[in-house]
Amino acid sequence: MEIILHQYNHLDSTNEEALRLISDEMAGEGMVLWAHEQTHGRGTGENSWESEPGRNLTFSVILQPHFLEPSRQFALTEMISLALFDVAERRPGHEFLRIKWPNDLYFNNKKLAGVLVQNMIKANQIDFSVIGVGLNVNQKKFFSDAPNPVSLIHLSKKEESLSGLLDEILKQLGYYYEKIKTDIKSLEGLYLQKLYRMGEWAGYSDEAGIFTAKITGINRYGQLLMTDRQGNLRVYGFKEVKFLDKVS
Repeated sequence: MEIILHQYNHLDSTNEEALRLISDEMAGEGMVLWAHEQTHGRGTGENSWESEPGRNLTFSVILQPHFLEPSRQFALTEMISLALFDVAERRPGHEFLRIKWPNDLYFNNKKLAGVLVQNMIKANQIDFSVIGVGLNVNQKKFFSDAPNPVSLIHLSKKEESLSGLLDEILKQLGYYYEKIKTDIKSLEGLYLQKLYRMGEWAGYSDEAGIFTAKITGINRYGQLLMTDRQGNLRVYGFKEVKFLDKVS
């Protein structure tokens, strides 16, 4: 995958700009939009993303994975989650890193990175995929009401080069993108190995109330598979279950 990097001093949202370029037929595979300041960064659903200008990475990657069946699109989420994990793992404190389903990167129970994947389906194939990333890098203090942010500087105790870090991430992303084409099953295994709370009893809540369960896997559609104390299988899509404090 050839990378075409576009840098912006200011953008409302790199994902929104990517969607505009796609709509205007000006987008192509491998296009990367990197904003040094993002004024309306988006998270999953209605969530926003706080990022101090010039201190963190906020970027989007445009892909055209026509080879991937729409039913397997969660592989793109696994791909970016693993790429971010691998790069962060090269820093001190990596033993506390985990991927929180579906695509957040956690360090010591705190949020290090968030991802927003937006896929456009056309004629039963993925026409475009926009992968937006917010990675906390050199920001030491956070001022929004986000409950648990943390930055790479808290791991490594030193400032990172944003351009060097972006290059690392894109190289690892390219590696996993090729992996999807040849060995998609291996991504699922790697993702589960690094999954936050995998196989651990913990507290959760859904529309029916609070319960205790352990994560047992992910299905091909990216839904979270859990088993509760009564031995019942529970299956959840995005935003259908909330992680609570751990319980015994």
